[in-house]
Parts: sequence; C-alpha cells; structure tokens
Amino acid sequence: MKSKVIIGSLMVIQILAIMFTIQFLSISNQSHDTIAFVPQVFSQTPTDDFSQNEKFDFKPDYKESFVISDVNFLLVNSLSSLVMILGVVKLLKNENNKKIKTEKLAIIGELSSRIAHDMRNPLSVIQMTLENFKIQYPLSKEQERQFEKINRSIFRITHQIDDIWDFVKSPTAEKKNCSLAHLLQESLRRVNIPANIKIRLPPDDCKILCDDEKTIVVFVNIFINAIQAFEDDGNIWVSFDSNKNWITVKIEDDGVGIDPKVLDRIFEPLITTKQTGTGLGLSCCKSIMESQGGLIKASNRPKKGSAFTIHFSKQ
Repeated sequence: MKSKVIIGSLMVIQILAIMFTIQFLSISNQSHDTIAFVPQVFSQTPTDDFSQNEKFDFKPDYKESFVISDVNFLLVNSLSSLVMILGVVKLLKNENNKKIKTEKLAIIGELSSRIAHDMRNPLSVIQMTLENFKIQYPLSKEQERQFEKINRSIFRITHQIDDIWDFVKSPTAEKKNCSLAHLLQESLRRVNIPANIKIRLPPDDCKILCDDEKTIVVFVNIFINAIQAFEDDGNIWVSFDSNKNWITVKIEDDGVGIDPKVLDRIFEPLITTKQTGTGLGLSCCKSIMESQGGLIKASNRPKKGSAFTIHFSKQ
C-alpha cells in the first residue's frame, strides 16, 4: 500500500511537470507581435508615476529568451522524469528485499517451531526419568545437589524452547473471565523458585478478562526475569488495582533492576542483558497483551529493582 502511494505521488508530480512544460511551450510559440505587446503597454504608462532614478530597459530579443527558457524547462522535465524512474526502481528494489527477508523469517520461524516441538518430548522424558530415579533410589546430599543442577538445566532449556514456541505462534486470544489468584498460582507452579526468594501475593482476588494460558505465559516470563535478576536473597511483590476501564497488575522486585541502556527497548525481539536466554520472552509478553487489548510496561523502582505493570482491559 505504501509503495503504491509513493509511485502514485511521483506520477502526479511528473504529469504536472509535463503539463506545465506544454503550456509554457504554447506561450513561447505565439507570434512575436503578441509578445511584443507587453513592452508597448509599459511604454504607454505615464513616466511621472516612477522615480527619475528608475530605468526600464526592454530588449527586443524576446523570442531568443523564450527559446532558452524552453530548453531549461525541457531539461527540468527530463530530470524530473529521471528522478521518478530512479525513485520507482529504488522503491521496487527495497520492496523486493523486504519480501525476500520476510520469506526467510517465515522459513526460520517454521523451522524454529518444529525444533522446539521436537525437543520438548526428549526433555520431558529426561525429567520424568530423573524424578523416578530419585523416588526409587536413596540419594546422598551430593547426589541431590547434582540432580538439582540437572533439573535447573532442564528448566532453563525448556523455558527457552517455550519462548521460541510462543514467539512464532499466532498471538490471537480467546478471552474469558479468570481468577487472578488462580493465574498467579498456576504461573508460580511452572517456575523453579529458589529457597532464598520470597514471593508475596495479594491477599484478595479479582476477575480479569483474558486468555488464561497466554496470560500465564506473561506471568511466568516476568517471574523468571525477576528471579534471574537476584544476586542473593530477594523479594517479589504482586499487587493489583482496578478502575472503570482497567485492572492493573504490578509485579515488583528488589533485584538489580533493568539496564537503563535497554529499558526503552526491553520489549523488542532479541533484546536481553542476560548471558542465557533467547531475548524473545518479553517481546512475546508484549504481543500477547496487545492481542488481548491490554498493555505491559517496564520501569525501574526508585531505590532498587524493577517493576512490570500489566493492564487488562475490562471490555
């Protein structure tokens, strides 16, 4: 659509330039007597109306002047045609490059979704085998620590796969009234929470209009980002507020906060300050909230830590 508007504008400019040139050429091709009428009018004007210091010098080579002007206008018209042609060529080239890039991204997206799907099953088998092994055989403290490392690694890989899977999927939402308390509890059940992290949930509950599974994805990503921001012990607070049009959920932490250099771009794809991760989680959160008619914002707390504010529309 944009390319059509630009090409149309260039064509209108070109047509106007041609029309103006034709009109000027028709004037220049009139008889010498008709053109000579102009100085005759000035010659009949009373000289008393002008200062004595003012001089008017009319030269008889009007036709020659018009011929020179004709050439200049033809040059301008030719240049405008050349500019239009170059503009169209450049535009078509850019559109072709965009099309190629879009096709490549579509192929990458399809491949990523297949890889993500194929990797989920082996990871689930590994995790279930480890759990069964721990139940059947007594473990020493050292073995428990090693098993915990394996579990954390599996969780990290699974989370990255989920990021890719959620990013390439369609963000369409099926909204219904959901319990905020249930969504938060289900989200925390899917997150590996270290013992040194304390999470404080709101004492009250409310109903929010959302797609429950997709909203859980949003909460899971924010909780994981908060947990990974802690260097030692930490706290996460969840609160909510309601007005006529919105229900606002706020998730705050007292971790290291968000790097100010990337704060304005934190929801863009592949933006991350972590050594691990895909950089797709928060971008996916933004897409999910927008598909539900909501909003998500990130900020740093005044003293320490970060805050994510999530707005759910009541309509």
